[in-house]
Amino acid sequence: MKRFVQAAFVVGRRDFMATVWSRTFLFFLLGPLLIIGISVAMGNMTEKMARQDVQATVAVIASPAEFGPIEAARQRLEPAFEEHDLPALYRADPDYDIADQTERLLGAKDKKIVAVLTGGLDRPTLTGSISEEGQVRTEMSLILDEARHARALARTPVAPTEIHVVRVAESAGNVATMRAVTARAGQLLLFMLTVLLAGMLLSNLLEEKSNKIIEVLAAAVPIDAIFVGKLVSMLAISLVGVAVWAAGAIVAATIWGGGIGGLPQPAVGWPLFLLLGLLYYAANYLLLGALFLGIGSQANSVREVQTLSMPVTVGQILLFLLASMAVGQPNSLIGLGAAIFPLSSPLAMLARGAQLEEIWPHLAALAWQALWVWLIILLGASLFRRNVLKSGEGDGRPRKSWGRRSGGAAAEAAGEAVGGAGEMIR
Repeated sequence: MKRFVQAAFVVGRRDFMATVWSRTFLFFLLGPLLIIGISVAMGNMTEKMARQDVQATVAVIASPAEFGPIEAARQRLEPAFEEHDLPALYRADPDYDIADQTERLLGAKDKKIVAVLTGGLDRPTLTGSISEEGQVRTEMSLILDEARHARALARTPVAPTEIHVVRVAESAGNVATMRAVTARAGQLLLFMLTVLLAGMLLSNLLEEKSNKIIEVLAAAVPIDAIFVGKLVSMLAISLVGVAVWAAGAIVAATIWGGGIGGLPQPAVGWPLFLLLGLLYYAANYLLLGALFLGIGSQANSVREVQTLSMPVTVGQILLFLLASMAVGQPNSLIGLGAAIFPLSSPLAMLARGAQLEEIWPHLAALAWQALWVWLIILLGASLFRRNVLKSGEGDGRPRKSWGRRSGGAAAEAAGEAVGGAGEMIR
């Protein structure tokens, strides 16, 4: 076991240093930060304009005295809706031919009018390309009802209703709903990070195979150790990226406010939930990464890797959907199934940590996921030996050579093999 760990460490260290100490890795780290920063800035700049572009405008043919109560009713209702949800009102003085004026207003391209209201509060008629049960018709009905009620109250004054509010610390339904929000946010973040980072393992062995370097490595160390070393090194590289992006998120939260404080408190508390998030990210990366490494090791060209990328991405989305269905019902059949199925288990268990206070299921889940990581590595290494190296389980050359060396000598041999591989690449 000591020799195996030394060999995996040598292979992993080489991959880690070769990747992290490169200019392309710096661009890889800064790329998402720049994209997110530009997206947020552009989103804030264009959100208001976008809402105004899609806001409906209704022309009201009425005198100022008739239009005043309608506009006042709209302003009273507006706080109950999101900005620009209610249609904007445009007043037009009545013409001698109302029908012709209505047609001209609907044809005015500069005003973007979708409907014209005539008849005032007593005989309202809405003309336009709208449906009987559409949003514009429903919202205009609310505005006119509010204006008519206000007119009736003006004739017979009624004191405004006062609602006495009794606040409680929390209710079970509200807590469950809020924790589900945290669960889905955690799942989404975990899914996005894995999609962004784990896919690189599909092509991790392609360079060594194309340059025949894998034969040198296979002669020095066991294939299992190569797989473990590459998988762990890629996990370490991804954690460097996550750390940099997390630091950027903390800086942004400090400058603009918000952060995780805007999310409801998870059931296990924020410190333990963040720790579980890190552990489940590592487990999810190792599970999918081991699978991707095994699949990608069978590819012989960049084209084959690109062909595999689509089904791999679709598979990740299906796993995310399965885990998402378990949110809100962690103890149901589908919730337990998502937690037991190894490839969706990290996502489902992270959501469980946001909703339930039990700790022991997480210890069992992490042990279960670690077992499946090892099984997938063994399967991938076995298929690689059989299909790529064309050697069966009984192939003895690498193992005999390995068995004659001490742990330090074997690790040194692996280092020399990897160094030679680097020279071949250069």
